[in-house]
Amino acid sequence: MSEIPFIKLIKTPLGKYAYDVNKNQMIRLSDELYDYFAGSCKGDVSDDIKVQIEELKKKGYLSSFHIQKIRHPESDNIRFHIEKNIEQLTIQVTQQCNFRCSYCPYTTAEFDSQREHGTKQMSLETAKKSIDFLAEHSKDQEGVAVGFYGGEPLLRFDLIKEVTEYAEEKFFGKGISFTVTTNGSLLTEDKVEFLIDHEFQVMISLDGPPEVHNRSRKFAASGRGTFASIEKNLLMIQEKYPEFLERLSINVVIDPRFSANSLHEMFSTSIFENLNIQSTLIDDFFCIERTVSDERYLKEENIHEFRAMMSMIGKYPKEKVSKLAYNSCMGFFDDIKKKMKPSTGLAPVMAPGGPCVPGQRRLFVDVEGGLYPCERISETSDIMRIGDIYNGIDHTKVDALLNIGQLTEEKCKHCYAVRYCTLCAKNCDNNGELSPELKASNCKSVHNEVMEKFRDYLFTREFSIGEWERV
Repeated sequence: MSEIPFIKLIKTPLGKYAYDVNKNQMIRLSDELYDYFAGSCKGDVSDDIKVQIEELKKKGYLSSFHIQKIRHPESDNIRFHIEKNIEQLTIQVTQQCNFRCSYCPYTTAEFDSQREHGTKQMSLETAKKSIDFLAEHSKDQEGVAVGFYGGEPLLRFDLIKEVTEYAEEKFFGKGISFTVTTNGSLLTEDKVEFLIDHEFQVMISLDGPPEVHNRSRKFAASGRGTFASIEKNLLMIQEKYPEFLERLSINVVIDPRFSANSLHEMFSTSIFENLNIQSTLIDDFFCIERTVSDERYLKEENIHEFRAMMSMIGKYPKEKVSKLAYNSCMGFFDDIKKKMKPSTGLAPVMAPGGPCVPGQRRLFVDVEGGLYPCERISETSDIMRIGDIYNGIDHTKVDALLNIGQLTEEKCKHCYAVRYCTLCAKNCDNNGELSPELKASNCKSVHNEVMEKFRDYLFTREFSIGEWERV
Protein backbone atom coordinates (compact mmCIF):
# COMPACT_ATOMS: atom_id res chain seq x y z
CA MET A 1 0.00 0.00 0.00
CA SER A 2 3.08 2.25 -0.08
CA GLU A 3 2.51 3.67 -3.57
CA ILE A 4 0.08 6.60 -3.56
CA PRO A 5 -2.26 6.42 -6.57
CA PHE A 6 -2.37 9.40 -8.92
CA ILE A 7 -5.97 10.42 -8.28
CA LYS A 8 -8.04 13.48 -7.41
CA LEU A 9 -10.79 13.09 -4.83
CA ILE A 10 -14.17 14.71 -5.48
CA LYS A 11 -17.33 14.96 -3.41
CA THR A 12 -20.86 15.67 -4.59
CA PRO A 13 -24.07 15.75 -2.52
CA LEU A 14 -24.80 12.22 -3.69
CA GLY A 15 -21.44 10.50 -3.72
CA LYS A 16 -17.69 10.31 -3.28
CA TYR A 17 -15.36 9.76 -6.21
CA ALA A 18 -11.80 9.63 -7.41
CA TYR A 19 -10.69 10.92 -10.77
CA ASP A 20 -8.03 8.44 -11.91
CA VAL A 21 -5.50 10.55 -13.82
CA ASN A 22 -3.86 7.65 -15.64
CA LYS A 23 -7.13 6.03 -16.72
CA ASN A 24 -8.86 9.39 -17.27
CA GLN A 25 -11.98 8.01 -15.61
CA MET A 26 -14.16 8.58 -12.55
CA ILE A 27 -14.37 5.90 -9.85
CA ARG A 28 -17.25 5.71 -7.38
CA LEU A 29 -15.77 5.13 -3.90
CA SER A 30 -17.15 3.79 -0.67
CA ASP A 31 -17.00 6.15 2.31
CA GLU A 32 -14.28 4.00 3.89
CA LEU A 33 -12.10 3.95 0.78
CA TYR A 34 -12.55 7.69 0.20
CA ASP A 35 -11.44 8.41 3.77
CA TYR A 36 -8.42 6.14 3.32
CA PHE A 37 -7.31 8.02 0.18
CA ALA A 38 -8.07 11.36 1.83
CA GLY A 39 -5.62 10.39 4.56
CA SER A 40 -2.87 9.92 1.96
CA CYS A 41 -3.13 6.13 2.29
CA LYS A 42 -1.80 6.17 5.84
CA GLY A 43 -2.98 4.34 8.93
CA ASP A 44 -4.45 0.91 9.44
CA VAL A 45 -5.89 -0.80 6.38
CA SER A 46 -8.95 -2.97 6.86
CA ASP A 47 -9.42 -6.16 4.90
CA ASP A 48 -12.39 -4.58 3.14
CA ILE A 49 -10.26 -1.66 1.90
CA LYS A 50 -7.59 -4.10 0.71
CA VAL A 51 -10.19 -6.02 -1.28
CA GLN A 52 -11.60 -2.86 -2.85
CA ILE A 53 -8.14 -1.64 -3.83
CA GLU A 54 -7.18 -4.98 -5.35
CA GLU A 55 -10.39 -5.06 -7.37
CA LEU A 56 -9.66 -1.62 -8.80
CA LYS A 57 -6.02 -2.44 -9.53
CA LYS A 58 -7.04 -5.57 -11.43
CA LYS A 59 -9.05 -3.30 -13.72
CA GLY A 60 -6.06 -1.03 -14.27
CA TYR A 61 -6.97 1.73 -11.81
CA LEU A 62 -4.94 3.40 -9.06
CA SER A 63 -1.61 3.57 -10.87
CA SER A 64 0.92 5.84 -9.18
CA PHE A 65 2.65 6.66 -12.49
CA HIS A 66 3.38 10.35 -13.22
CA ILE A 67 4.63 12.06 -16.37
CA GLN A 68 8.42 11.95 -16.60
CA LYS A 69 9.03 14.82 -19.02
CA ILE A 70 6.97 17.67 -20.40
CA ARG A 71 7.17 18.03 -24.17
CA HIS A 72 4.30 18.49 -26.58
CA PRO A 73 3.73 15.44 -28.82
CA GLU A 74 3.62 17.62 -31.94
CA SER A 75 7.00 19.23 -31.25
CA ASP A 76 8.79 17.05 -33.78
CA ASN A 77 6.13 17.78 -36.42
CA ILE A 78 6.30 21.58 -36.30
CA ARG A 79 8.01 21.90 -39.67
CA PHE A 80 5.36 19.77 -41.37
CA HIS A 81 2.43 21.61 -39.77
CA ILE A 82 3.78 25.07 -40.50
CA GLU A 83 5.13 24.41 -43.97
CA LYS A 84 2.35 22.21 -45.39
CA ASN A 85 -0.59 21.89 -43.03
CA ILE A 86 -2.00 25.32 -42.11
CA GLU A 87 -5.79 25.13 -41.81
CA GLN A 88 -6.94 28.73 -41.58
CA LEU A 89 -5.66 32.23 -42.18
CA THR A 90 -7.30 35.14 -40.39
CA ILE A 91 -6.63 38.44 -42.16
CA GLN A 92 -6.66 41.76 -40.31
CA VAL A 93 -7.95 44.00 -43.09
CA THR A 94 -8.01 47.10 -40.87
CA GLN A 95 -7.21 48.30 -37.37
CA GLN A 96 -10.01 50.86 -37.57
CA CYS A 97 -13.32 50.33 -35.80
CA ASN A 98 -16.53 52.36 -35.67
CA PHE A 99 -17.23 51.05 -32.14
CA ARG A 100 -15.52 51.71 -28.83
CA CYS A 101 -16.35 48.77 -26.57
CA SER A 102 -15.39 49.07 -22.92
CA TYR A 103 -13.87 45.58 -22.73
CA CYS A 104 -12.09 45.64 -26.10
CA PRO A 105 -8.35 44.91 -25.74
CA TYR A 106 -7.60 47.78 -28.14
CA THR A 107 -9.38 50.42 -26.03
CA THR A 108 -6.96 53.21 -25.06
CA ALA A 109 -5.94 53.49 -21.39
CA GLU A 110 -7.90 50.41 -20.30
CA PHE A 111 -5.18 47.95 -21.19
CA ASP A 112 -1.42 47.96 -20.81
CA SER A 113 -0.19 45.13 -23.02
CA GLN A 114 -1.98 45.48 -26.36
CA ARG A 115 -2.03 47.91 -29.25
CA GLU A 116 -4.49 50.81 -29.28
CA HIS A 117 -7.17 51.44 -31.90
CA GLY A 118 -5.34 52.59 -35.01
CA THR A 119 -5.82 53.80 -38.54
CA LYS A 120 -3.62 51.23 -40.28
CA GLN A 121 -5.16 49.46 -43.27
CA MET A 122 -4.03 46.35 -45.13
CA SER A 123 -3.10 46.95 -48.76
CA LEU A 124 -4.40 44.75 -51.55
CA GLU A 125 -0.82 43.69 -52.27
CA THR A 126 -0.32 42.50 -48.67
CA ALA A 127 -3.69 40.76 -48.68
CA LYS A 128 -2.88 38.85 -51.88
CA LYS A 129 0.55 37.97 -50.55
CA SER A 130 -1.17 36.56 -47.45
CA ILE A 131 -3.37 34.33 -49.60
CA ASP A 132 -0.28 33.22 -51.54
CA PHE A 133 1.39 32.36 -48.24
CA LEU A 134 -1.60 30.25 -47.20
CA ALA A 135 -1.60 28.44 -50.54
CA GLU A 136 2.11 27.66 -50.23
CA HIS A 137 1.77 26.40 -46.65
CA SER A 138 -1.42 24.34 -46.84
CA LYS A 139 -0.58 21.83 -49.54
CA ASP A 140 -1.45 18.83 -47.35
CA GLN A 141 -4.86 20.24 -46.42
CA GLU A 142 -7.89 19.13 -48.43
CA GLY A 143 -9.51 22.47 -47.75
CA VAL A 144 -8.68 25.77 -46.09
CA ALA A 145 -10.52 28.63 -44.42
CA VAL A 146 -9.98 32.35 -44.78
CA GLY A 147 -11.30 34.68 -42.09
CA PHE A 148 -11.59 38.47 -42.12
CA TYR A 149 -10.96 40.40 -38.92
CA GLY A 150 -10.35 43.92 -37.68
CA GLY A 151 -10.94 46.40 -36.15
CA GLU A 152 -14.27 46.21 -37.90
CA PRO A 153 -13.59 44.30 -41.14
CA LEU A 154 -16.69 45.53 -42.99
CA LEU A 155 -15.10 48.99 -43.07
CA ARG A 156 -12.90 47.42 -45.78
CA PHE A 157 -15.61 45.53 -47.62
CA ASP A 158 -14.02 46.54 -50.92
CA LEU A 159 -10.85 44.70 -49.92
CA ILE A 160 -12.78 41.69 -48.61
CA LYS A 161 -14.51 41.33 -52.00
CA GLU A 162 -11.24 41.47 -53.95
CA VAL A 163 -9.45 39.06 -51.61
CA THR A 164 -12.35 36.60 -51.63
CA GLU A 165 -12.38 36.45 -55.41
CA TYR A 166 -8.58 36.19 -55.54
CA ALA A 167 -8.62 33.34 -53.00
CA GLU A 168 -11.30 31.47 -54.94
CA GLU A 169 -9.11 31.61 -58.04
CA LYS A 170 -5.98 30.68 -56.09
CA PHE A 171 -7.63 27.65 -54.49
CA PHE A 172 -9.67 26.57 -57.50
CA GLY A 173 -10.22 22.82 -57.26
CA LYS A 174 -9.56 22.81 -53.55
CA GLY A 175 -12.09 23.38 -50.79
CA ILE A 176 -12.20 26.90 -49.38
CA SER A 177 -14.55 28.56 -46.91
CA PHE A 178 -14.84 32.12 -45.65
CA THR A 179 -15.69 33.69 -42.31
CA VAL A 180 -16.02 37.25 -41.06
CA THR A 181 -16.26 38.50 -37.48
CA THR A 182 -18.23 41.75 -37.37
CA ASN A 183 -20.02 44.06 -34.97
CA GLY A 184 -23.03 43.84 -37.30
CA SER A 185 -23.66 47.57 -37.70
CA LEU A 186 -22.51 47.83 -41.32
CA LEU A 187 -24.44 44.94 -42.85
CA THR A 188 -26.42 46.12 -45.87
CA GLU A 189 -28.37 44.27 -48.54
CA ASP A 190 -25.52 44.38 -51.07
CA LYS A 191 -23.05 43.10 -48.48
CA VAL A 192 -25.37 40.32 -47.37
CA GLU A 193 -25.92 39.23 -50.99
CA PHE A 194 -22.16 39.01 -51.55
CA LEU A 195 -21.71 37.02 -48.33
CA ILE A 196 -24.50 34.66 -49.40
CA ASP A 197 -23.07 34.22 -52.91
CA HIS A 198 -19.68 33.28 -51.48
CA GLU A 199 -21.08 31.12 -48.65
CA PHE A 200 -19.61 33.10 -45.77
CA GLN A 201 -20.08 32.13 -42.15
CA VAL A 202 -20.71 35.34 -40.20
CA MET A 203 -20.11 35.94 -36.50
CA ILE A 204 -21.91 38.97 -35.05
CA SER A 205 -21.22 40.38 -31.61
CA LEU A 206 -24.35 41.14 -29.60
CA ASP A 207 -24.24 41.23 -25.82
CA GLY A 208 -27.92 41.15 -24.88
CA PRO A 209 -30.93 43.49 -24.74
CA PRO A 210 -30.41 47.26 -25.26
CA GLU A 211 -29.78 48.09 -21.62
CA VAL A 212 -27.07 45.39 -21.47
CA HIS A 213 -25.52 45.69 -24.92
CA ASN A 214 -25.40 49.52 -24.96
CA ARG A 215 -23.64 49.60 -21.62
CA SER A 216 -20.44 48.31 -23.24
CA ARG A 217 -20.74 48.64 -27.01
CA LYS A 218 -20.97 52.24 -28.22
CA PHE A 219 -20.31 54.10 -31.46
CA ALA A 220 -16.87 55.72 -31.55
CA ALA A 221 -18.10 58.95 -33.12
CA SER A 222 -21.15 59.70 -30.96
CA GLY A 223 -20.84 57.55 -27.86
CA ARG A 224 -24.40 56.28 -28.46
CA GLY A 225 -25.39 52.69 -27.91
CA THR A 226 -25.22 50.38 -30.94
CA PHE A 227 -28.01 47.87 -30.26
CA ALA A 228 -30.62 49.48 -32.52
CA SER A 229 -28.38 49.42 -35.60
CA ILE A 230 -27.60 45.72 -35.17
CA GLU A 231 -31.23 44.79 -34.47
CA LYS A 232 -32.30 46.64 -37.62
CA ASN A 233 -29.84 44.65 -39.73
CA LEU A 234 -30.85 41.33 -38.18
CA LEU A 235 -34.52 42.06 -38.89
CA MET A 236 -33.62 42.98 -42.49
CA ILE A 237 -31.84 39.65 -42.92
CA GLN A 238 -34.70 37.76 -41.30
CA GLU A 239 -37.21 39.38 -43.68
CA LYS A 240 -35.28 39.37 -46.96
CA TYR A 241 -32.66 36.64 -46.63
CA PRO A 242 -34.02 34.07 -44.14
CA GLU A 243 -31.84 31.33 -45.65
CA PHE A 244 -28.78 33.29 -44.52
CA LEU A 245 -29.74 32.92 -40.85
CA GLU A 246 -28.26 29.41 -40.93
CA ARG A 247 -24.88 30.97 -41.64
CA LEU A 248 -25.13 33.55 -38.89
CA SER A 249 -23.97 33.07 -35.33
CA ILE A 250 -24.10 35.42 -32.37
CA ASN A 251 -21.25 35.82 -29.92
CA VAL A 252 -22.34 37.13 -26.53
CA VAL A 253 -19.68 38.62 -24.28
CA ILE A 254 -21.07 38.29 -20.76
CA ASP A 255 -20.19 40.83 -18.11
CA PRO A 256 -20.50 38.93 -14.80
CA ARG A 257 -20.77 42.15 -12.82
CA PHE A 258 -24.44 42.47 -13.76
CA SER A 259 -27.67 40.44 -13.78
CA ALA A 260 -27.90 37.53 -16.22
CA ASN A 261 -31.68 37.05 -16.44
CA SER A 262 -32.55 39.70 -19.06
CA LEU A 263 -29.75 38.43 -21.27
CA HIS A 264 -31.05 34.84 -21.16
CA GLU A 265 -34.63 35.99 -21.82
CA MET A 266 -33.67 37.97 -24.91
CA PHE A 267 -31.90 35.13 -26.68
CA SER A 268 -34.94 32.90 -26.24
CA THR A 269 -37.08 35.19 -28.47
CA SER A 270 -38.10 34.31 -32.04
CA ILE A 271 -35.57 36.47 -33.89
CA PHE A 272 -32.77 34.26 -32.51
CA GLU A 273 -34.59 30.96 -33.03
CA ASN A 274 -32.51 29.83 -36.02
CA LEU A 275 -29.23 31.42 -34.99
CA ASN A 276 -26.33 29.71 -33.34
CA ILE A 277 -25.78 31.49 -30.03
CA GLN A 278 -22.52 31.17 -28.14
CA SER A 279 -21.21 33.03 -25.15
CA THR A 280 -17.96 33.88 -23.41
CA LEU A 281 -17.14 35.80 -20.28
CA ILE A 282 -15.24 39.07 -20.67
CA ASP A 283 -11.62 38.24 -21.43
CA ASP A 284 -9.78 40.47 -18.99
CA PHE A 285 -6.29 39.05 -19.56
CA PHE A 286 -5.05 42.34 -21.03
CA CYS A 287 -6.83 44.41 -18.37
CA ILE A 288 -5.04 46.23 -15.59
CA GLU A 289 -7.88 45.23 -13.25
CA ARG A 290 -9.61 41.85 -13.18
CA THR A 291 -13.37 41.45 -13.50
CA VAL A 292 -15.06 40.18 -10.32
CA SER A 293 -18.37 38.32 -10.70
CA ASP A 294 -21.38 39.75 -8.88
CA GLU A 295 -23.17 37.44 -6.44
CA ARG A 296 -26.51 38.07 -8.15
CA TYR A 297 -25.07 37.09 -11.52
CA LEU A 298 -23.63 33.87 -10.10
CA LYS A 299 -26.95 32.85 -8.55
CA GLU A 300 -28.94 33.56 -11.69
CA GLU A 301 -26.41 31.87 -13.94
CA ASN A 302 -26.33 28.76 -11.76
CA ILE A 303 -30.12 28.45 -12.01
CA HIS A 304 -30.01 28.71 -15.83
CA GLU A 305 -27.18 26.17 -16.01
CA PHE A 306 -29.02 23.78 -13.69
CA ARG A 307 -32.15 23.89 -15.85
CA ALA A 308 -30.07 23.35 -18.98
CA MET A 309 -28.29 20.31 -17.53
CA MET A 310 -31.56 18.82 -16.30
CA SER A 311 -32.99 19.34 -19.78
CA MET A 312 -30.00 17.62 -21.36
CA ILE A 313 -30.73 14.46 -19.37
CA GLY A 314 -34.50 14.61 -19.96
CA LYS A 315 -35.51 15.88 -16.53
CA TYR A 316 -36.73 19.36 -17.52
CA PRO A 317 -38.60 20.70 -20.60
CA LYS A 318 -36.20 22.07 -23.20
CA GLU A 319 -38.65 24.80 -24.22
CA LYS A 320 -38.33 26.32 -20.74
CA VAL A 321 -34.56 26.55 -20.95
CA SER A 322 -32.64 29.62 -22.08
CA LYS A 323 -31.10 29.00 -25.52
CA LEU A 324 -27.92 30.64 -24.31
CA ALA A 325 -27.67 28.27 -21.35
CA TYR A 326 -28.66 25.24 -23.43
CA ASN A 327 -25.98 25.88 -26.04
CA SER A 328 -23.40 26.40 -23.31
CA CYS A 329 -24.45 23.12 -21.73
CA MET A 330 -24.22 21.37 -25.10
CA GLY A 331 -20.71 22.74 -25.47
CA PHE A 332 -19.82 21.35 -22.06
CA PHE A 333 -21.16 17.89 -22.92
CA ASP A 334 -19.34 17.83 -26.25
CA ASP A 335 -16.10 18.91 -24.57
CA ILE A 336 -16.27 16.39 -21.75
CA LYS A 337 -17.19 13.55 -24.14
CA LYS A 338 -14.14 14.30 -26.26
CA LYS A 339 -11.78 14.56 -23.31
CA MET A 340 -12.99 11.94 -20.85
CA LYS A 341 -12.20 8.86 -22.89
CA PRO A 342 -10.67 5.82 -21.19
CA SER A 343 -6.89 5.77 -21.36
CA THR A 344 -4.33 3.03 -20.83
CA GLY A 345 -2.25 5.52 -18.88
CA LEU A 346 -0.24 8.70 -18.99
CA ALA A 347 2.63 8.76 -21.46
CA PRO A 348 6.16 9.19 -20.07
CA VAL A 349 6.50 12.29 -22.27
CA MET A 350 3.47 14.51 -22.79
CA ALA A 351 2.21 18.05 -22.24
CA PRO A 352 -0.76 19.91 -20.76
CA GLY A 353 -3.78 20.05 -23.03
CA GLY A 354 -3.96 23.82 -23.64
CA PRO A 355 -1.53 24.67 -26.46
CA CYS A 356 -2.28 24.00 -30.11
CA VAL A 357 0.46 24.18 -32.73
CA PRO A 358 0.87 27.98 -32.99
CA GLY A 359 -0.25 29.19 -36.39
CA GLN A 360 -1.37 25.82 -37.72
CA ARG A 361 -5.05 26.04 -36.83
CA ARG A 362 -5.77 29.77 -37.21
CA LEU A 363 -2.73 31.73 -38.33
CA PHE A 364 -3.28 35.47 -37.95
CA VAL A 365 -1.76 38.07 -40.27
CA ASP A 366 -1.83 41.73 -39.26
CA VAL A 367 -2.24 44.73 -41.57
CA GLU A 368 1.49 44.84 -42.28
CA GLY A 369 1.95 41.12 -42.93
CA GLY A 370 3.20 40.06 -39.50
CA LEU A 371 2.24 36.54 -38.44
CA TYR A 372 0.90 35.44 -35.05
CA PRO A 373 -0.47 32.14 -33.63
CA CYS A 374 -4.06 33.46 -33.69
CA GLU A 375 -6.04 36.69 -33.29
CA ARG A 376 -6.39 36.41 -29.51
CA ILE A 377 -2.85 37.34 -28.56
CA SER A 378 -1.07 40.66 -28.13
CA GLU A 379 0.07 42.26 -31.35
CA THR A 380 2.71 44.24 -29.46
CA SER A 381 4.45 41.13 -28.07
CA ASP A 382 7.72 40.12 -29.69
CA ILE A 383 7.40 36.51 -28.54
CA MET A 384 3.99 36.25 -30.23
CA ARG A 385 5.18 37.54 -33.58
CA ILE A 386 6.26 34.23 -35.09
CA GLY A 387 7.19 35.56 -38.53
CA ASP A 388 5.82 37.42 -41.53
CA ILE A 389 4.45 36.60 -44.96
CA TYR A 390 7.72 37.63 -46.63
CA ASN A 391 10.26 35.61 -44.63
CA GLY A 392 8.12 32.78 -43.27
CA ILE A 393 7.68 31.43 -39.75
CA ASP A 394 10.34 31.02 -37.07
CA HIS A 395 10.07 27.38 -35.97
CA THR A 396 12.06 28.07 -32.81
CA LYS A 397 9.44 30.55 -31.62
CA VAL A 398 6.66 28.13 -32.47
CA ASP A 399 8.37 25.41 -30.42
CA ALA A 400 8.68 27.75 -27.41
CA LEU A 401 4.99 28.71 -27.57
CA LEU A 402 3.94 25.10 -28.03
CA ASN A 403 5.94 23.93 -25.01
CA ILE A 404 4.89 26.46 -22.38
CA GLY A 405 4.35 23.46 -20.06
CA GLN A 406 8.13 23.38 -19.66
CA LEU A 407 7.97 26.76 -17.91
CA THR A 408 6.43 24.99 -14.90
CA GLU A 409 7.53 21.45 -15.69
CA GLU A 410 7.56 20.00 -12.17
CA LYS A 411 4.06 21.29 -11.44
CA CYS A 412 2.71 20.07 -14.76
CA LYS A 413 4.18 16.58 -14.37
CA HIS A 414 2.20 16.09 -11.15
CA CYS A 415 -0.98 18.00 -11.99
CA TYR A 416 -4.22 16.01 -12.02
CA ALA A 417 -5.71 18.48 -14.56
CA VAL A 418 -2.95 18.00 -17.14
CA ARG A 419 -5.33 16.63 -19.80
CA TYR A 420 -7.87 19.41 -19.19
CA CYS A 421 -5.57 22.40 -18.90
CA THR A 422 -6.65 25.36 -21.07
CA LEU A 423 -3.59 27.56 -20.63
CA CYS A 424 -1.75 28.58 -23.76
CA ALA A 425 1.14 30.94 -24.48
CA LYS A 426 -1.15 33.96 -24.19
CA ASN A 427 -1.51 33.20 -20.47
CA CYS A 428 2.27 33.31 -20.03
CA ASP A 429 3.05 36.42 -22.05
CA ASN A 430 4.59 39.05 -19.79
CA ASN A 431 5.17 41.97 -22.17
CA GLY A 432 7.02 39.89 -24.74
CA GLU A 433 8.58 37.26 -22.49
CA LEU A 434 7.24 33.87 -21.45
CA SER A 435 6.92 33.99 -17.67
CA PRO A 436 6.82 30.87 -15.44
CA GLU A 437 5.40 33.01 -12.62
CA LEU A 438 2.58 34.36 -14.79
CA LYS A 439 1.73 30.88 -16.04
CA ALA A 440 1.69 29.46 -12.49
CA SER A 441 -0.56 32.31 -11.33
CA ASN A 442 -3.27 31.06 -13.70
CA CYS A 443 -3.23 27.47 -12.43
CA LYS A 444 -5.73 28.07 -9.64
CA SER A 445 -8.40 29.31 -12.04
CA VAL A 446 -7.80 26.28 -14.29
CA HIS A 447 -8.18 23.92 -11.35
CA ASN A 448 -11.42 25.62 -10.35
CA GLU A 449 -12.78 25.29 -13.90
CA VAL A 450 -11.78 21.63 -14.13
CA MET A 451 -13.35 20.77 -10.80
CA GLU A 452 -16.54 22.51 -11.86
CA LYS A 453 -16.57 20.44 -15.04
CA PHE A 454 -15.96 17.25 -13.08
CA ARG A 455 -18.79 17.98 -10.67
CA ASP A 456 -21.19 18.85 -13.50
CA TYR A 457 -20.22 15.62 -15.25
CA LEU A 458 -20.83 13.60 -12.08
CA PHE A 459 -24.10 15.41 -11.50
CA THR A 460 -25.44 14.38 -14.90
CA ARG A 461 -24.32 10.80 -14.35
CA GLU A 462 -25.97 10.64 -10.95
CA PHE A 463 -29.28 12.04 -12.15
CA SER A 464 -29.42 10.24 -15.49
CA ILE A 465 -28.57 6.71 -14.38
CA GLY A 466 -28.97 6.92 -10.62
CA GLU A 467 -26.47 5.65 -8.09
CA TRP A 468 -23.24 4.36 -9.62
CA GLU A 469 -21.83 1.02 -8.77
CA ARG A 470 -18.14 1.06 -8.01
CA VAL A 471 -16.14 0.55 -11.18
